Amino acid sequence: MSSSTAAVIFAQEFDYQAFDFSDIKNWCPGRSVLQETNLWLKDFAQMHKSDGVRAAIQSLAGIYIYDYLPKDDVRKRVNERFSEAESRLSSLLADPATTNNESRANELITIAVILSMQDIVLTERRLSKPETPRWLSGFKQGELFLQATDQGSRFWKRSNAQLSSLRISQSIIVGRAVILAQPMTALPAPETFDPEAEASRFGWLLYGSESDMYEIHGGCGFSKKLLHIMSQITYCAARLKQDPENIVVPMTTQYLLKELVQMRQWSSESKDWKSAKAGPSVADWLRGMPEDYQIDTSAEMTDVTAEAWRLTAIIYLQCRVLRLPRSHPEVMSTLSDLAGCIKVMPTSGFQFTAQAPLFPVFLLGMLATKSSHRAASKTWFDEVVSTPVRSSVPPLYEALQRIWQWIDDMIAVTTPTSVEAEPIGRRFAWWEQLVEEVANRENEVLCLT
Repeated sequence: MSSSTAAVIFAQEFDYQAFDFSDIKNWCPGRSVLQETNLWLKDFAQMHKSDGVRAAIQSLAGIYIYDYLPKDDVRKRVNERFSEAESRLSSLLADPATTNNESRANELITIAVILSMQDIVLTERRLSKPETPRWLSGFKQGELFLQATDQGSRFWKRSNAQLSSLRISQSIIVGRAVILAQPMTALPAPETFDPEAEASRFGWLLYGSESDMYEIHGGCGFSKKLLHIMSQITYCAARLKQDPENIVVPMTTQYLLKELVQMRQWSSESKDWKSAKAGPSVADWLRGMPEDYQIDTSAEMTDVTAEAWRLTAIIYLQCRVLRLPRSHPEVMSTLSDLAGCIKVMPTSGFQFTAQAPLFPVFLLGMLATKSSHRAASKTWFDEVVSTPVRSSVPPLYEALQRIWQWIDDMIAVTTPTSVEAEPIGRRFAWWEQLVEEVANRENEVLCLT
């Protein structure tokens, strides 16, 4: 057998094994505890008839295969499939017809997502500042095409637009990456911030009925409505920076806070929408559980994960927009509920998937002023990284440990007695100081997904 024939046979066998590893046995099934809305398995893997998508999936799976089988021919084939996927992406980007062709637009967005995910898991090859991370650039490219191909339907309004499962999944995975990069990113400069354009950003998340908007999706572990609110919180903070005397932002903030406090999320794999809407919050339920209670069902993991994200959004609003210190009683109370969610979650086994609430655990540890809150975050991270696996968890935990070395000295933990007497636009924007310190001290943009 000639060397060229052997190479062809190896490539074919590798491609088959890589797709089998990704689609059926390992990577895709491990992305979410929710099977019906596991977008990697239900939507992206189903696009394997696209050469570009298939090449992207195989190169991503190949990264994990190479970790276990570090052979030169495996590395070479992974790089070949990556180049083929990248070439197809470039071709789609260069073709003006892509924007007006749903099939091509879907292919472009999916390839961009998968290649961006590669940069997330290939932590050793991430770009250092001042370079923009490839993963963030890729997801922002996806955002541009979602906006360009948005059908214009909006939340709870009648429309002829029929969104496919694929488009919903694309919106969620792209929105999650871009929106969750914002909390630890500096706000835009007042002179460049365009309130009108920013207010309509991520509108492609707002499709469907009320129940659709609050349904927990496996692509992020919480609802589309909550994801959109996270973006609105950042918008309010940026608008307040631009105009501290703005009278609309405080009213909008109170509306968002009320929405978050009352929010109930649901999944058909745990409970129906009617029961979730009428019942108590998951945080209320957890307070009644024994101290040593641990989750042991996928349904509970689904509900508690989504609740951790809801509490995280409340804390983010309290701190970045309302500018309450992290030692404020209201912030600490919400942190306590968040710690309660984190402590009952398994960190291995069937219920532990890539859907795990990484940013909530990071936020809990970063803002903690009580030792028990920091301990809950630290224990989670310690247990997760104790099992070596390629993920974005280790570098984020390392960043958190560095933050612990300076945050108590740089970011005051005492509560100014006059903070609530001041209009929010005049309060000290300490979150922005925190973001600036992290940016100055860390070598790369933090990946919170």
